[in-house]
Amino acid sequence: MKENKKNYYIFLGDTKVDVSEEVYKGYWQETNRENYLNRLDKENKLGYFSEFVSYGTDRSMEERLIDKAVDVEKLVAVKMQIEALNKALDKLSPEEREIIQALFFDEIPQRELAKTLNISQGAVFRRKEKTLEKLKVFLED
Repeated sequence: MKENKKNYYIFLGDTKVDVSEEVYKGYWQETNRENYLNRLDKENKLGYFSEFVSYGTDRSMEERLIDKAVDVEKLVAVKMQIEALNKALDKLSPEEREIIQALFFDEIPQRELAKTLNISQGAVFRRKEKTLEKLKVFLED
């Protein structure tokens, strides 16, 4: 009987090297894992420090690392607005805060909130408008 022995090769540079099945499978398992991790890194926009170090350039490390898509001033302004809103919300009565929480944060429709509070939808609308006016005054101060 003829023995069907499969030959396994890996390439090192331009050289074809005959290896055992175990070495071949181990090599490809490791290579496939590395390729998978590289794909994940690209999908998650992960960069390596070595990619940022390019000798002979006139740009500083900080200039190469800065994400120009992020507007830091805008982020700070939004954070300050959120803090001001939270302070204003703290000044509301529990009933007013419940209405604002339900309508704007929990996104409950006015009709559904009216049923929950056992009041008319018009009453919910009026309370909402009155509470928003209060918040506006608090935020202007």
